[in-house]
Amino acid sequence: QRTQILVAGIVFFAIAFPVYFNFAASNVDDYEVSGPVGTYEVTGNLTYIEIGTGTETIGDQATATVNANSDSVDLDGKNIVGFRIKLSHSDTESPCAPTATPQPDEISSVGGINENTTSLSGTDAELEESLYWIDNSIINTNVSDVSESDIDEMLDGGNTGYGLYTFEISVNVNAGSAGIGLTVCQNEDSGEEVDWVIELISLDYTTEEVVEEESVDDDSDE
Repeated sequence: QRTQILVAGIVFFAIAFPVYFNFAASNVDDYEVSGPVGTYEVTGNLTYIEIGTGTETIGDQATATVNANSDSVDLDGKNIVGFRIKLSHSDTESPCAPTATPQPDEISSVGGINENTTSLSGTDAELEESLYWIDNSIINTNVSDVSESDIDEMLDGGNTGYGLYTFEISVNVNAGSAGIGLTVCQNEDSGEEVDWVIELISLDYTTEEVVEEESVDDDSDE
């Protein structure tokens, strides 16, 4: 009987100890990878990488489709976290009379890569819009109650930005006029020449733990 109990005990500990130490070791590995939870200063720098540019002549109420591919540039070692599209144009409206006032046309675009799309519109000579698939709000700030691996997950762009970008650019003409009543004339405005640029946004960042200094109250003898 004692021999059976002794053998059973040896078998139990022979199985239990490796399982326990395996579990403990895996927890230590996870801790070492993620690092301690605390407050970290995140310092980042964004750079813009042009992957496509061109000029489109677009008529009133018309749309032009433009494309650019991330394969057109070397992105080795880059952390691509978003994209930016820039549009610019100068009004080509021809006045119908010396007193005719030109009206700015509305330029708009919609597009991006896969499900990551954005839109913009306006009458300014220069327009731009950016989209991020990371939490860019933590760049150049202090972030609390996180580990370094948590920050890496928030700022790692992964492969999301690799591939074909497609945008549709449209023009809505606003033609000015001169005169009143029977003497009114309408400016000639058939469309716009729109310059476009598509850029990838790359992020380099560093993290540093913020260690709060403990305040020490000096007691003085009276």
